[in-house]
Amino acid sequence: MNDQARFLLSSLGYLLLIVAPILAYLKKRAETNQRIVIYTFVLWMLWYLPYAPVHEGCHFVVGSLAGMHLKSHQFIPPFWRGDFIHGYVTWEHGEPWQMLLMSQAPYSIDGLIILLGLFLFRWRSAFTPFVGALILTETFLRSVYDVANNYFLDTLFGGTGDFRFLLSGYPPLAVHLGAWIVILLGISSAVREIALAKSDRSIQSQADE
Repeated sequence: MNDQARFLLSSLGYLLLIVAPILAYLKKRAETNQRIVIYTFVLWMLWYLPYAPVHEGCHFVVGSLAGMHLKSHQFIPPFWRGDFIHGYVTWEHGEPWQMLLMSQAPYSIDGLIILLGLFLFRWRSAFTPFVGALILTETFLRSVYDVANNYFLDTLFGGTGDFRFLLSGYPPLAVHLGAWIVILLGISSAVREIALAKSDRSIQSQADE
């Protein structure tokens, strides 16, 4: 898969897995169209800027803890040069078990981030529309995108990333099952929060009663 195809597929995934749910959530919160446009742009920046550093940082931390030695890294894709996809860490050497632990690290963290989102949304009624959309984006939607984007690029479109390596080192059924559990948990959690979203007027009316 060339870089252009990867970028196009990743962009489509972003529109389907992040932008569409954000729009649905903000509509349920009765935000104006102007605010929705502004919020969506701001949320894109707040999602994109930490996305690669968190993903690659998980590889780096777990790989280092496993005893591997870093060779080179690029935690932030050089988007100022038009490259929005190339974040990476490479290692001098590594045993297979070290490489497997390092490769699975971001997706294990994604599962924990979803659980964090479930905890934070216990106070959903106190969130402004923007704060609610931000938490939705950085917990459920970010995790779903991270797992789904990398999983489908490797399994359906011939990518050579983390999941291609994980499938070669772990029982394939375990890898597929783990990916789908995280994806479905994140999607179901996001759908639930969108369904429960209410406008500030509705929240205030319930408080007055």
